[in-house]
Amino acid sequence: MLKELGIEEERVRLEWISGSEGKKFAEVITEMDAKIRQLGPNPLKEAKNG
Repeated sequence: MLKELGIEEERVRLEWISGSEGKKFAEVITEMDAKIRQLGPNPLKEAKNG
């Protein structure tokens, strides 16, 4: 479905993290932030503004 919408699959991540896993949460968020920055701007936002 993401491909049909023009969104790279790498922009979405589902991770089960317990409330007691603060370190894991921070690691996952840091990884996801780096991946999103690597992918660049949201293609849907560019298409809307373009």
